[in-house]
Amino acid sequence: MAREAGSRREAVRQAAAQWVVRLDAPDCAPSERVAFEAWRQQGGEYEAAFEREAAAWERMARLRAVAPRMSAANADLLAPTRVRSVWSRPVVWARAAAIVGGIGIAAAGVISTTASTAYATAIGERRVIVLSDDSRIELNTNSKVVVRYRNGAREVRLVKGEALFTAARDARPFVVRAGDTRLEASDSVQLAVRVSGPAALVTVRSGAVTVDQKVTETDSRQPAGVAAVYGPAGGRVQRISTADIDRALAWRQGAIALNGQTLEQAVAEFNRYNRQQISVDDPRVSGLRLAGYFQSTEPNSFVSALTNTFPVRATRDAEGSIHLTPRD
Repeated sequence: MAREAGSRREAVRQAAAQWVVRLDAPDCAPSERVAFEAWRQQGGEYEAAFEREAAAWERMARLRAVAPRMSAANADLLAPTRVRSVWSRPVVWARAAAIVGGIGIAAAGVISTTASTAYATAIGERRVIVLSDDSRIELNTNSKVVVRYRNGAREVRLVKGEALFTAARDARPFVVRAGDTRLEASDSVQLAVRVSGPAALVTVRSGAVTVDQKVTETDSRQPAGVAAVYGPAGGRVQRISTADIDRALAWRQGAIALNGQTLEQAVAEFNRYNRQQISVDDPRVSGLRLAGYFQSTEPNSFVSALTNTFPVRATRDAEGSIHLTPRD
């Protein structure tokens, strides 16, 4: 049984490595991406394996960038393996990357417990970080977190932006801090947090979290299916549907899902992901209610759909910014 389980894990890992390499290729077809999504949605084991291999592949790419003279692979490293695949050579690279990733994780384990590591994304960028305990952080656009293991706890501070945290099972508590709000997660929790000014927007996708807010000195436990806003005036909590949670997390697929938001709210969301900014220059159109699924880094496609559906005109200034006004 143990041998069969090990073989299955290895098969999943090999498939994950193949997908990492294929998705990174410039000629990757849309049909292949659809096939990948179907593969990944078979279960958490598949998704976790892919994220580990993707993180390892990224580390290898960084090593090649830092040391270009070593970019040519060692012949022994690229020797044929027993795995027969059209992607056999890239898979070996992915395996080498996984080895490098393992070294990095091992090194992190011996760092002083007071050490901290920061991770960040640029505007329009998304990133997945797999921590040494197998917990995972998915960073959205223009976001930053600081990770620190201390006092017997795994602690992450969300400095800015938005992230989805997946806490691995561990004896140590998993703590997320955002502003004056402290969230302590149970095992296997999925928790989305967004910093918006002085407030923290919290969505519990699975598991449960205990909320401790300094301003109001409250301590409460929030289960899955809850969205809350914690700020200087206290907290506001409401139950939301699974569909609402999926829409809120559409950014994980590089999308913005609108379901009744105003044009002003939609524009603010697009502006988070793009340097090309959109502005609503007339209150007569700012309250329009919108619905749809849009690529977050394609503001022009959004504006085109908007102007084809509503009496809205779009003009561009010399800097490329888009201005929305009523159509005459």
